[in-house]
Amino acid sequence: MMRNKGEVCKIKTKRITSFAHQLLIFIFMTCICNHDASAKVTDHLQMERVKGFPANEKGIEKGVSACFAGIVDGYLIMAGGCNFPDVPAADGGKKKFYQGIYAAKISTTADTLDWQLIGKLPEPCAYGVSVSLPNGLLCMGGCNAEGSSDQVFKITIEQGKAVVEAYPALPWKLDNFAGSLGHSTVMVYDGLHIAQLQLEDLQKGWQILSPLTSEVLGQPVCGYTDGAFYAWGGCTSKTDKQDAQLQMQGYQFAKNGAKPVEGPRTCLQEEIYLGGAAVVNCGDAGIVTLGGVNKDVFEAAVNRPMPGYMKHPIAWYRFNPYINSYKNGKWTLLGSHEAAARAGASLVLDGTYLYIIGGELKPGIRTAEIYRFRLPL
Repeated sequence: MMRNKGEVCKIKTKRITSFAHQLLIFIFMTCICNHDASAKVTDHLQMERVKGFPANEKGIEKGVSACFAGIVDGYLIMAGGCNFPDVPAADGGKKKFYQGIYAAKISTTADTLDWQLIGKLPEPCAYGVSVSLPNGLLCMGGCNAEGSSDQVFKITIEQGKAVVEAYPALPWKLDNFAGSLGHSTVMVYDGLHIAQLQLEDLQKGWQILSPLTSEVLGQPVCGYTDGAFYAWGGCTSKTDKQDAQLQMQGYQFAKNGAKPVEGPRTCLQEEIYLGGAAVVNCGDAGIVTLGGVNKDVFEAAVNRPMPGYMKHPIAWYRFNPYINSYKNGKWTLLGSHEAAARAGASLVLDGTYLYIIGGELKPGIRTAEIYRFRLPL
């Protein structure tokens, strides 16, 4: 039977529409399957809220971001951090920096952390880097209202009180940078500056390595696994000549130099930006990351700021809820959870649990909620 051109066109259109419909269903179902798998893994993560937050400094009870945090002698330690305790940042409030060092005994059965003020930092501080050592918590750099810092010190506990021991100062004053511990070496990185400190030979001080780029990256992340340091995320600053650039890929730092490595992706293979994320080394589980800002929302905000940007509800900012691990050159999406959707949080491993401490729920709004979860076996 002969068909006219109009009928043929209609049939082809129907077939194309049918194919497109089937393709959309396939993509949707694939995402659902991945989402379900992710949800199951998240169940295995046993995400649970832990009560309790420091309250000895006025305003800190409202939650902080960018604090030092780690494990010392079976105690969870957090120190410093910042927030807007009085007037919200969206209304022009003043940022407050904290100085207290707090400790809470870790218990795998208790659902509350009993925080005690055990000492003070040399000065109020936030936006530094801390790494847990076998014999203390090493804290590096940071800033406060007076400017950036190059201080490095180790926090230990003696007779229930914090002891602060000075270490070799950083080669530069740094804040909003990244750092990690690998065996007995500490590396710090801000996109431009790279330096390493051998903990077994402190007299040598920090060794400066060759820069990878020509610009500093704000809020990158760094970790150590498989015998090498890795870094991802961060962004350049906007100038009159160039927009801010988000760093989506990462680098592996090895003895023979640095090479690019991919960043994590969602179930739909969308790139996840790790700027402002929380990261911790987890031994055999590799490097675990969670949270951070949404790349599209953040990039638009820094390059094309609009009035009222800080006035939107939390959900509008779409902070990343993803929990990922990197091991053997491969990313694994462990799951997603609303508790992970923070920027500037601290992530600490105590050997059994991972603790998510503080952070921002949206620009300027901190949280005092602490969660913990187990990694899947």
